[in-house]
Parts: sequence; C-alpha cells; structure tokens
Amino acid sequence: MSFDSIRGFVTRRPSRVILGWVVLAAAIGLASPDLTRLAAEGQAHLLGKDVESNRASAMIREAWPEQWYDSMVVLSLTRPGGLEPEDTAYAAALEKSFEAADRPEAILRVYGPGANPKIAERLRSADAEMELLVMPLSTAFVAPASHEAIDWLRDRVEAHGPPRPAGLDVKWTGDAVLGRDYMANVQASLDRAAVVTVVLLLGVLLIVYRSFLLALVPLTTIAISLVISRGLLGWMAAAGWEISPLVELFLVVILFGSGTDFCLFVSWRFGENWNQADPAGAMRVTLRRSMEALLTSAGTVIAGLLLMGVNEFKLFSSTGPSVAVGLAISVAATLTLTPALLVLLAKLRPGAFRGLSRHSGGFWDAVARKALARPFLAWAATLVVMIPIAILGMETNFLQDLPAEMPATTESVTGLRSVASKMGQGAVAPLTIVLESDKSLQESPGLALIDDVSRIVSHQRRLTEVRSATQPLGSTEPLDRARILSRLDQVNDGFKRLQQGADQLHDNLDQGLTKLKAARWIEQMTGLQIINRKPSAPSDPAATRTAISSGFKQAAAVAITGRPLASTPKADEPAATTPAAATAALSDGAKPRELGDSALETRGEEPLVKDLSRAVDGAGQIAGGAKQAIAALSEILDDPVGRRALDRLLITSETVREHPELLESFAAYITPDGRHARIDVAQEARVFSGEALDQVETIRRRLRDHLEEEDGLRVRAYITGANAMGADTRALTRADQVRSWFVIPIGVFIVLWIALRDPIVCINLVATMILTYGFALGATHVLFVSILGAEGLDWKVPYFLFVLLVAVGVDYNVFLMSRLKEETATLGLRAGIGRAVGQTGGLITSAAAITAVSFASFLFSPLSSLRQLGFALVVGIVVDALLVRPLLVPCGHWLINRGKETRRMSKLLSPRLPERLVPAAD
Repeated sequence: MSFDSIRGFVTRRPSRVILGWVVLAAAIGLASPDLTRLAAEGQAHLLGKDVESNRASAMIREAWPEQWYDSMVVLSLTRPGGLEPEDTAYAAALEKSFEAADRPEAILRVYGPGANPKIAERLRSADAEMELLVMPLSTAFVAPASHEAIDWLRDRVEAHGPPRPAGLDVKWTGDAVLGRDYMANVQASLDRAAVVTVVLLLGVLLIVYRSFLLALVPLTTIAISLVISRGLLGWMAAAGWEISPLVELFLVVILFGSGTDFCLFVSWRFGENWNQADPAGAMRVTLRRSMEALLTSAGTVIAGLLLMGVNEFKLFSSTGPSVAVGLAISVAATLTLTPALLVLLAKLRPGAFRGLSRHSGGFWDAVARKALARPFLAWAATLVVMIPIAILGMETNFLQDLPAEMPATTESVTGLRSVASKMGQGAVAPLTIVLESDKSLQESPGLALIDDVSRIVSHQRRLTEVRSATQPLGSTEPLDRARILSRLDQVNDGFKRLQQGADQLHDNLDQGLTKLKAARWIEQMTGLQIINRKPSAPSDPAATRTAISSGFKQAAAVAITGRPLASTPKADEPAATTPAAATAALSDGAKPRELGDSALETRGEEPLVKDLSRAVDGAGQIAGGAKQAIAALSEILDDPVGRRALDRLLITSETVREHPELLESFAAYITPDGRHARIDVAQEARVFSGEALDQVETIRRRLRDHLEEEDGLRVRAYITGANAMGADTRALTRADQVRSWFVIPIGVFIVLWIALRDPIVCINLVATMILTYGFALGATHVLFVSILGAEGLDWKVPYFLFVLLVAVGVDYNVFLMSRLKEETATLGLRAGIGRAVGQTGGLITSAAAITAVSFASFLFSPLSSLRQLGFALVVGIVVDALLVRPLLVPCGHWLINRGKETRRMSKLLSPRLPERLVPAAD
C-alpha cells in the first residue's frame, strides 16, 4: 500500500483508524506477559558468560559447589556495649528458623552461631557487639527469585520468628538486599516518571495548543503506542529478546518526549495548512509536506538507539534497540492515529484549532535577523560560552558505586556501612582468585606457586586478609620453617656448628698426636711403659671417623628435612672415644711435635701416627670447607635480594606430617584433581568504590605478568566477587563509551546525509550536538560535584546522555534544516535562513519544552544517577533550543555556504550580454 493510499484512508476513515488502534492496544495489553518481571530477570545477566568474573564464578560453582553462591543476604544483630546471652540465643533461634524445610530453593545455606566454629568465629565482630547471619543465594542480586527469598526471610523474622530482645538492632544488607532496594528504586522512578511526565506534558501542551482537547491528541497517541510497545517487548523478552529494567523507564520518557514532538510537528504543520471547510484535505497536504522531515527526524533517533546494540554491555545493548522498537510504533501511530484524531476533532470541534493556526510571532524572526546581521560574531560568541564548560565535562570523574547511588537512608545501605565498620569491607564484598592449571597444584611446584601468588596479593596495599591453601588462617607464619630461606638459615647454622666442631677436633687431634709422640720418646729414653696397648685401641680411629662425619649428616638432614638429627646416643651404645680422651693421661709438659716418628717405628706404632696425622689434616679441611660454605651462604642470606629470591615454599611429605592441618587446608582450597585452587581476599576499600575496582585491575595485571613467567606450570588466574564484577562492568562500559563516540555520530550522519544530501551541513549538525553533549556534561559536573559535593558523576550518565542528545536532540535541527531547504530555494540563503528560523522557532521551542519536561521527570527519581542524567538532558535540550538551534546552526550554515551564495548572487546580478551587443575583437 502506497503512502497516498494510507493518507487517503486515514483522512477519510478516521473513526475506523482510531478504533483499530484502540482494539489493538487493548488486545496486546491484556494478553502480553509481565514486562516488569522479565526486565528484572534480564538485569541479572548484564555481563556475558565470557567475562572474567563470570568465568571464575562458574569454576567455583563446579569445583566447590558447597562454597559457591551468586548473591548473599546478611542479617546483622548489633548491641552497643556488647551482645548479651539472650542476643546469641536469638541469633541461634533465627538460624534454626531459616533452615526450615520449606525455605525457598534460592537459599543455599545458613551460617550463624551454630555453624562450623571457625566460620562462627568470623561472624562475630572483634568487639563482640555484632553477630551476623549469612544466607548465600543461588540467584542473582536483582533477580525476582532473590527478592522472594528475602521476603521469606524477613517474614520469618518479623512474623514467625522468636521475640526480639529489647535494645537489639537488626538490619538487613548484602548484595541481594542492595539489589532488591535498587530495583524498588527503579520501579519508583518509573512510576514517578509516568505521572510527572503526563502532568508536565499536559501543562506544556495546554500552553502550546491552547486547547485541552487538542492537548489530549498527542497524549492519547503516545499512551496507545506505549501499551502496544510494552506488550510486544514482553512477548519478545519471553522469546529470548534481551531486556533490562531501564527499558521501561526510557520507553516512557522517550516516547512521551520524542513521540510527542512528532505529534506536535504534524499538528503544527496542520495548523499552517488549516482549512476549516476541508480538514481532511488539509491533513493530506500536511502529511505530504511533512513526511520526509518526520521520517528523517525519527530515523536519526531510531538509528542512534539501534546502534546501541553494537555494545557489549547488555544494559546498553538491550535498552537502545528495545526503545527503538517502541519509537517505531509511535512513529507509525503519529502518521496514522494522530492525523485521524486531528481530522475527527476538526470535524467535531473546529474551534479547538484557533490557537494552533496562529502565527508563532515575531520573536524568532527578530532573533534570526540580529544573528545573521553579524553571523561570525554570533557563532563565535556561542562557542566561547559553550566550549569551556564542555572541556570541564570531559574531565569529570565517573563513579560506579551502587550504594552511593541510592538514598543514604536505605536500610541495605545503612546496614552495609554498619557491617563494614565492625567487620571490615572484605566481610561484605570478598574477592576470590581461582587458579586454573594444566598440572596438579597439590605437588611441591604447585604449592610453591600458590604460595607465591598468595604473597604477591598480600603485598598489595589496603588488603586486610589473604587466605589460601598455604596460609589458610591468613598468615604465612605456620609454614615459615618450610621455606627455602628458613631451611638455608638452618643449614648455615649447621655449617657454623660443623666449623666449630672441626676446629675443636683439629686442635684436639693435633694435641693428642703430639702427646703420643712425646710419650713414646719418654718410653724409649726411660724404659717405662706409658702408652696403654690394649687390643681395643685400634677401635679409636673408627670412632674418630664417626665423629668427623656426624657434622655432614647433620647439615644434610637440615637441608633435606628442615630438622637436625637426634644427637642423644642410644643406651646400649658405648660413648665414642676421641683421641683427646685417649691421651688425657699424658702430661701437659710433653715434648713438642718436632720429636718425629722415628722413635715409634720400632714398636709398630707408625700406622696409628699416620692415621692421626691424616685425621688432623682432614679436620682442617673440614673446618676450611665449612668456613667457605658459611661465607657463601651468609653473603646470600644477608643480602635483601638473596633473601627475597629464596623466600619460596618447599612443602614435602615430612612437612605435611609435621603440619597435618595442611591436609584440611588443601581439601578446602584445592580441588581433588589439583587443577584448580582458590584464594580468598578481603579488601579494605569501600565496596564498589573506584579504589576497590582499581585494586582489582592491579591484582589482575600483576598476576598475569607473574604467571606468564612461570616455568613448568601453565596457570591462569581469574578473579570474581562484587568488586571484580564492578571492574568488569566498568571496563565494558568504557569500551562501549569509546565505541559509541564513533558509531552513533556516523550512523546519525548517514541518515542526515540521505535526507539533506549535503555532507558539510550534516557534519555541522552532528558537531553541534557533540558540543551540546559536552556542555551538558560540564554543567552537570558543576552542579552535582562542585556545588553539591558528590565524588563524581554516575557511570551511566555520559553514555545515555551522549546517545540521547546526539540521536534524540538532532531531530530539532532536522525540523529546522528541512524548512531551511524549502525557504532558501526561493528566498536565497540569508533570507531563507531567517525565515526558516522564524517559522520553526515556536515549533522547536515547544518541542524542546516537551522533551525537557519529559526528561525532567528523572529529577524526581530516588536514584542519584537518574537525577544527574535528567538534569544533564534538560540542560542539553534547553541549550540546544536557545543557543544551538537559533544561533550556532544557522550562523554556521551561513559561514559554510556564503561563498556559494556569493557566486550565485554574482551570476544573478551580472547577466551575460547578448552576443550581438559584444564588440568585435580587433
């Protein structure tokens, strides 16, 4: 069916068109699924499965199902001055009540005073003023199933639980409770936006139309479009279409904003072509003349929204295309339902169009004349006003802080602050590092790697605790003796003892040999028998050799096992006889060693002397070697670089036998196959704060660099937890923001180029909207950060502001440029620009007022992010209507095309003379 056929049917059969739309809206609205619930479920899957935090969470779910959870509910019981026994009994009774057989499936476990003693100890604050009950959930923090589980828990406390002790403060928190409160605030924002938008729009439309009945036309069109859009999106979401809770909010605001602008444009042009005798004919003329501009304007908005689908973060990629579907439906209604309503109203109440058919006045004509009198000055002055604020907007800080986004008095927010003050931030938002290896991590190299990673993480500032298989209690002290550094310290001590023993042995042997020679010389000279020649004497050298080797055995034992050998002899062993003991009866005044061996040779004593001489030399060599070893080890151990290089863990079977608690730690933190290990980390920074997210990125980067250099094992590290998910979200949204800076302007430019066929003009329009975006962002920074003291702007503000201002705001310039194209064709450039500005001034100002009050409904939201976005959008729309559209765009258009206009006017003012009047050349 052609457009002419549609125009004819709409204008000739308006009642049938209206009835068809009403019946369609009623049928879809009544039969469609609940979009609100489906959108809430979509909010739970904003990050893709391949994102690091989700991959780590999936590994934990598979490897440690008893430790896995998706979100958490925390109930804090606080009594200033210390908990009483009845408070502990109350907590135990609640724990038992929560473990009821009919509890929701989403509640995985219940931790309280009756839990494992180690866990129960961690659930009580150090000052004994707070007790926690923790309920991990299997559902996402914003999922409806999580909210139902929270309602069940609250009901067990408030309606079916034991009596609460007087003076005991009870607060609910945890990420699941934060998500529940956040979604409640989103719903409150939606409800307020719907009411405020309708009320404010009705007021603006009454001023514009000067007729209540006429004001109802766009409201009726958008209301029917909204009902149909919600129903279709509900069916699409049920079939697998991705959607988020913000879809409903933006659907209301954009349809009532841009959709009403489209209706206003049709109504305004209908007023220009008003013919009371033939309203149907006037409407056909209106539709024919306004169709191109309307479709171009709507096309830029829809293209910008659809291009949001190229983003990776699903909050963006699902919101834009969904709203585009609703806007396309509203465009269809604007081209059919709105004309039908206007024609029917013109037939029934033609007096309602008196105000609409009047000229908009001379205000904008005067503005256009003054601006075009000095176009460069007006253009430059506008830039001077806007550029400094726009630069400030590009330098603002953006926050991704869910608790800070909600009202400070929200129970989950106050409970979070209370728990963090008593338990630390890590208690409410722990991080988990998952190590994935190609080989078992239960062997010595794997355990050393786990220890290295744990210590690398521990060295990060503002971490309160790091627990892993090698430090299950958060401290490295229990296994310090198993470190190579500690073992070498013991080896060095063994060498020092060895040197001392060898020196002493050398001295004693040397003295004994001297005394032996002296005694034999005395025997030869006097004939007396001084030396005892019992048969057992030859056993002394063997005992001597045993004593010499004991030092080596002690050093080897320390190096291998980390412990010295027992030195106490067995009861049935005779004490070793040393050479010193054998010669103890000799007098100290014996002859020196220079006596020589000749005196002993006659009695067969030469082998003993030679053995003792060799023993003296061997003891000296032992002492020298020990001294060299001590010097080398001391040089390494005394140097900070050496100690750092040797600070590695070496866990052997002997270590495990000495520390049997390690087996329990390995079972808790390492999977049975050894391929995955877990490290729990508690941060000091506030949950979702920029510092906490930055720290996650720092830990990821350092672990990646360390593991890439690891030899023998191929290990990858993944981090999950609330702050890890926040870091992933921030990384995705930043990438999406950069992508949108290129994709959306290019898409809008292409649509404008198709419509206007002038690339330079299209570049001018897109550039002015980007400047408007920067100005609005800077003004928002001034109000909320510089004046109101916020830490920064919410992370969603720059993205949605850019898309909405560039895609939605450009439609005003489309209205202007389409009219400018018509006027300049007949009046010339300067006069055509002036007339186009004057003729569209009232229309665009009214449309801007409608869009501004629609976005102003965000200012009534309890969420600071939506208030910031609402203010930024209002500023952008107002600046566009008051500065960009009447000054920057027309003057820029004049400056771009003045050369072309000068050449055209030269040809018109200097026509070429007829050839017969031109003098002949000489």
